[in-house]
Amino acid sequence: MAGHVLENKSESSLLDIPYVGPYRPSWIDRLTAAVERLPVPYWLVYLVLFVAEVGIFHAIGWADGWVPRFRFEPLLLLFPIWLCGPLAIMTYLDGVALESLRAFRPLLEVDDEALKHLEYKFTTMPFRPVIMSGLFWSATYVIFYYVAFPIWKQLYSVGPLATKWGIVTGLFTYFAGATIYYHTIRQLRLVSQTVATVRRFNLFRLDPVYAFSRLTARTGVAWVFLVSVTLLIFPLSLSPVPLIILSTIQITLALAAFVLPLWSVHQRLVSEKRSLIADLNLQVEAAIRRLHRHLDEDDPSTITAAKDAFAGLAAERDVLAKIPTWPWRAGTLTGILSALALPIVLFLIQVALERWLGP
Repeated sequence: MAGHVLENKSESSLLDIPYVGPYRPSWIDRLTAAVERLPVPYWLVYLVLFVAEVGIFHAIGWADGWVPRFRFEPLLLLFPIWLCGPLAIMTYLDGVALESLRAFRPLLEVDDEALKHLEYKFTTMPFRPVIMSGLFWSATYVIFYYVAFPIWKQLYSVGPLATKWGIVTGLFTYFAGATIYYHTIRQLRLVSQTVATVRRFNLFRLDPVYAFSRLTARTGVAWVFLVSVTLLIFPLSLSPVPLIILSTIQITLALAAFVLPLWSVHQRLVSEKRSLIADLNLQVEAAIRRLHRHLDEDDPSTITAAKDAFAGLAAERDVLAKIPTWPWRAGTLTGILSALALPIVLFLIQVALERWLGP
């Protein structure tokens, strides 16, 4: 099979020698790489595309008459957000993945070539699964459209031009934007597989251990952002059951994205800590026996030395007890849980407002 050159994902991914990858990159990766090669920041490109798409949606809505002329309709932000947002987020997370992988490298027994191979896998999706993912989510959109469209048409009196435009853009949005589901699952599986190759974690050198928590935490926050924006702009009355199901899946994915890839690291850190404490307990037991023996001998000098040794072992136990076994820095989990509460609060507010303002 012919190789494929790794295309840079961010300034941090610049390689001295182009790497020939083991599989064909997806069309999404080729698209985001082309955007990054432009002489402007990638996020600015997606922002311009987002504004342009929102403008087109409004122009069609005004021309079709279902949106009063020059009135802003928040619902028309939905497809642009789910097209441009995931593309920008995937580009950003690929850069974070590279930084995390390189910070984790001291724990890996790999040469430069093997590291480049890992970098390619972390930042480049294979072609066929991305196509299959797009087809699956396009089919999901068709089902969602037939469930929601009758209610949508009744609530908004959508015209024929807006209907046709919505079908086309909706299919493409689901085909492209929903790739973020596959991207997230694939990237976090790679995190799990990579940490599993480490032979032993050092409890006294935890900085490399924390490296991937940056990626998992920011992936979770990205999902919280997407679900929160969706809840803000999507009317609950339009299609409540699919919205609740999709939001629940996304919130669950956000939490799982943070915890699950690093769960095995936590278990191994716990095992390492227990092993060190078990060894220490043997030393404490031996020190106690020596102390008792010296007490029986009534030798003040040896009693003092034994007591000092025992005190040192007790201090060591205190140090070991305070070493954390979660592979992220203090406060990271609290921040993630706080972020996860946001879409739940927004959903409850939306339900309350619709009951209060509804007929």
